[in-house]
Amino acid sequence: MEAQSLPGGTSVPLVSRRTAIQLALLGSVTRAANTPRRGSGTACIVFFLDGGQSHHDTIDPKPLAPAEVRGEFAAIETTVPGIQLTDQLPLLAKQAEHYSIVRSLFHGNPSHAPAEHQMLTGWMGSRPGTARAVIEKPSLGSVVSKLRGSRHSGIPPYVAVPWSFHHEYGGSPFGQASYLGPRCEPFESGHLPKSADQPFEVPALALQPHNSRPRLRRRRGLLEQLDRYAKGNRDEMIGRKGSFWDDAHQLLLDNEARQAFDLTQETPALRAQYGSHEWGQAALLSRRLVEAGVTFVMLQCGLKQDWDTHDKNFPRLKDQLLPPLDRAVSTLLTDLRQRGLEQNTLVLVMGEFGRTPKVNNKAGRDHWAEVFSVMLAGGGLRHGQVIGASDQHGAYPADRPYHAHDLFATMYHALGIDPHTLFHDRQGRPIPVLAAGQPIPELLTSAG
Repeated sequence: MEAQSLPGGTSVPLVSRRTAIQLALLGSVTRAANTPRRGSGTACIVFFLDGGQSHHDTIDPKPLAPAEVRGEFAAIETTVPGIQLTDQLPLLAKQAEHYSIVRSLFHGNPSHAPAEHQMLTGWMGSRPGTARAVIEKPSLGSVVSKLRGSRHSGIPPYVAVPWSFHHEYGGSPFGQASYLGPRCEPFESGHLPKSADQPFEVPALALQPHNSRPRLRRRRGLLEQLDRYAKGNRDEMIGRKGSFWDDAHQLLLDNEARQAFDLTQETPALRAQYGSHEWGQAALLSRRLVEAGVTFVMLQCGLKQDWDTHDKNFPRLKDQLLPPLDRAVSTLLTDLRQRGLEQNTLVLVMGEFGRTPKVNNKAGRDHWAEVFSVMLAGGGLRHGQVIGASDQHGAYPADRPYHAHDLFATMYHALGIDPHTLFHDRQGRPIPVLAAGQPIPELLTSAG
């Protein structure tokens, strides 16, 4: 399947072409979405740990294994008896009753590109690692955008934080819409501040220099007059273009979407609690977005495969990666509960695979897809448990193995989406949302 072209960006008056399309798609996807099914009030936030985090050194520690498997971190008890985490996640250890860990996931492909494709679309990719920009199936967020739309008019259904998945920015390309088309592409937040006291403005919602909203309103009025004169001669393509510009103008003139992205609406204390780093501020933004009506948020933690720790695994995790993740995720879970959003917000923390059981000669861990772990919270699922287990070395499933398909079947179940729903690709072939998989039964409530 051909790769999706990356967006360009030639400037046009008032807003760029890319911004106009992005803003327009926001409104168009919302209007075109199918009628939601059961669970349609549920939103989803995904922390994608690009590069694949070590399960041994995060949420599946092996304190009794040999040193070359155990690694340098200790295991600590959590608030749920019998559940341990690495000692580098002390904040998450204090609220284990509010999430579940699946320790027996697998998909078997240790190459970044196919594995990222699997974990961001629900389908294993077929291209080698050198073809990172090729997306063969729609992303999870694009599927949700198509079938659920936004939960509030005028708010984007699918937002990518901090960037979307365009290869030029170093992020994974597999969050795009593929054959679902441009209406299901993510709305991009842009990079967030790394300090809790810095302002933040979404590039796509900012007017071009030397322009103002009154001027935009006047120009929109002039454009509407010209459109009325030309209405009798407009073809379908011109009509669609006009609709895109109408949506773009509406979003630039309406404060609702802008306010959803405005972190200055939050108290300095809460911003500081999330952490003075991009992941913390992005987690806070994610909560604001689902509160405003966004249905799916993809928060990419590490735009250049930061979690790909082939060398210096332990200092990189201890000094750079785990402290901000621990603070961001734990604060988000607390914030969601305090605001009454926990049951209707599913949170996933996952990478594309795990890391090798044995530490290599560079004090790192290499790719490993035979078993890995993910964390789930909220979403009306059953929590305070560990599901499945890896063996004593964290090398293979030892109990209740689940394929990645099952994780995404669970996610779609929580979101009220039938994974057997058929789409049609560019050749007209019917393709289901998922090729296989069943919801993980231990996560389902008795009412699920």
